[in-house]
Amino acid sequence: MRRRAAALLAVLGCAAGAACSSSPAAPPQPVVACDSTVSVAPTDTFALADVEVTLEGTDPLLAPVRVDLASYLGAMWGGPVAVAATPPDVARRATLWLSSSPAAAAALGTTIGDGYAIKRIDTGGKTTLLVYAGTAADLVSGAYALLEELGARFFHPKQELVPALGAPRLPQAIDVWRRPMAKRRGLQPHTLHPIEYLATFMEPGADNLADAKRFVDWLVKTGQNLVQWPLLATVDWASWKPHAQAILDYAHSRGVRVGAVPQVWGGAALQNNVVLVTDASKWRAQMSAALDHLMELPWDFVELALGEFTGADPQQIIDWLSYATDYLVTKDPAIEVDVQNHVGNYPQLWVQYQGQRTFYYHLPQYSDARLGQSVHTLSLFDVYREWATYAHPDFHLQHDYLLKELPTRRVSYFPESAYWISADIDVPAFLPEHLHARWLDIHGLSAEIADRGLPPLGGHVTFTSGHEWGYWLTDYLVAKMLWEPGAPLDHFLAHYAAAYGSCENDVTAALSSYVKLQTSYLFDHRLLSYVQGENSTVDEGYLAGLETHPRRLAFEQVAAMGADERAGFEATIVQALESFAAESQPIEDAVAARCRGADAALAPWCDELWDGIAIVRLRAQHAALLYRAVLAYAGGGDGMPLVDRAARVTDQAAQVVARREAQYRFDLDRVAGNPKNPTIYGFGYLRPAHTQCYWRRREEQVAFLLQNGVAEGILSLPNCQD
Repeated sequence: MRRRAAALLAVLGCAAGAACSSSPAAPPQPVVACDSTVSVAPTDTFALADVEVTLEGTDPLLAPVRVDLASYLGAMWGGPVAVAATPPDVARRATLWLSSSPAAAAALGTTIGDGYAIKRIDTGGKTTLLVYAGTAADLVSGAYALLEELGARFFHPKQELVPALGAPRLPQAIDVWRRPMAKRRGLQPHTLHPIEYLATFMEPGADNLADAKRFVDWLVKTGQNLVQWPLLATVDWASWKPHAQAILDYAHSRGVRVGAVPQVWGGAALQNNVVLVTDASKWRAQMSAALDHLMELPWDFVELALGEFTGADPQQIIDWLSYATDYLVTKDPAIEVDVQNHVGNYPQLWVQYQGQRTFYYHLPQYSDARLGQSVHTLSLFDVYREWATYAHPDFHLQHDYLLKELPTRRVSYFPESAYWISADIDVPAFLPEHLHARWLDIHGLSAEIADRGLPPLGGHVTFTSGHEWGYWLTDYLVAKMLWEPGAPLDHFLAHYAAAYGSCENDVTAALSSYVKLQTSYLFDHRLLSYVQGENSTVDEGYLAGLETHPRRLAFEQVAAMGADERAGFEATIVQALESFAAESQPIEDAVAARCRGADAALAPWCDELWDGIAIVRLRAQHAALLYRAVLAYAGGGDGMPLVDRAARVTDQAAQVVARREAQYRFDLDRVAGNPKNPTIYGFGYLRPAHTQCYWRRREEQVAFLLQNGVAEGILSLPNCQD
């Protein structure tokens, strides 16, 4: 809509006599109309007066759901909708019946355990759309799932898609039973980073509290029941405590459990996390006092973090973890205590314990049996494929540890939906390969756990690093995957694309093709590091032997290659980057045509998908041009014209960034400025995307190399962290 309006104004301006170029007009861009009110799946339409809606039950969790059912159905159906709390009288042509009653179970005709069932029942000329669940919590999840079956999409905490259908439309056939893979399902907004939700959860204020409530509501609407976040030592506890209490109270009213994440040992704290022990000689007194302070708020669970890159003495950390677990559970038997099993394949993280070489983050297996394990992986790497980060060749050790611990204690899986720190969302780069990785984990672990007869996962918590540039999509669809772990990936992509109405099949095909393209080139062909970026901390880490994400071949290394090596690099890396960009173009074009024809409800979502695909294509082209400049220089030619071409690609990317910034869901300065905040980062997490530092930094590296014959020093390069 926005782009079509701009094009129309340009045409009208010329027609009115405004100064216009005499060069031939560009051919019109393809437009494919996309109507969000059209359903590809067959539906039956009813008159509003012919539909009865009832959500039975007296549980307090159901009261806000009745309000939402009335609101969303009214918006979609074009008129007021009453939602009763009593059994239906089945006097009208159609009934939406949501219930945990024995009568509803009998009408369903089968017995279910956990989860919810949605079934259409036609009898005696009347239609019932039944949602049944055995508990109020599952019935809540079923109610919002029903709204999505009817057309709504709860994509983002701050923005939803609710099509104006004009009348009740019920699917002609539906018969599903969905059971969650894990009891605890939710997110950790990583508030150690300056993401948009940092202020939401860590800074008091009416607007931030309202956003926190929206976040909790969104968790409920997407079938999740947990939120946890790292606490910051730089936030004043006294002024923040009422804000946290209000979030906890609201979350509990909606059936959402809330967790706090402190760090155990200050010696491993690289950021501003609250820590429990700063002096090992006084650890017992310090930990007791810190835990008492922490539990001034009624947290449902505490997840203990062990830090990164370094750790404490093995026996010491085991003792500390056991003490913290016993201390908390003794005071409140209902509380759950977990520990994060981080990663990092560095010499100092392989320790001797009981005569065996043990991975430091697996030492919690020797702690109190009541301590749960929260097994972590990073970025778009999963526990099955052969590749990982933090210097691991793969994350198979996390896979094996998770399965080993399941029989004896509570175990959760703790992956990521974005990495940030120069890797994806802040480059910016839209990487739905995260979706593929999370599906591989959920689909694979669910089947493997069942095949081995192991207890189910206790939880699945996604570490989230921001929701712009399409990264909400991973968190949204992972929530769906946890209710249908056996379904194929394309099932979830189609659920997202169904929002595109008449263009559902086209968008499903486009997104599916794009994910496969990223899998092939960015993962299988190992091009990920070439579309990612680097800042000064990342480069300093490489020098110290600390890999935070996979390392690309540096420009100066390519320049130093012999002719045969350069030819090989050109064929395997540069040409592959160009092929990835070229093969992305028709997918981008197909999406763009549909965005130009999208109705107002679809336009924001379609534009975000279009911009995401475009920015990664440009990033791949940018990388290829810079490496071609180095190859030209190394072969005795002039590479600077290619650097200039790369800079023009950056200018094109700036237009995409500007379009996206106009549609960010939070204030631009909050996410892309230099606002004062309590993290160690003095800028919003999308500031590097705004400044394009990761693009200009590489251009400067190549220009300096071509002009001076040596690599520019790290300290003189833009640090991309201010």
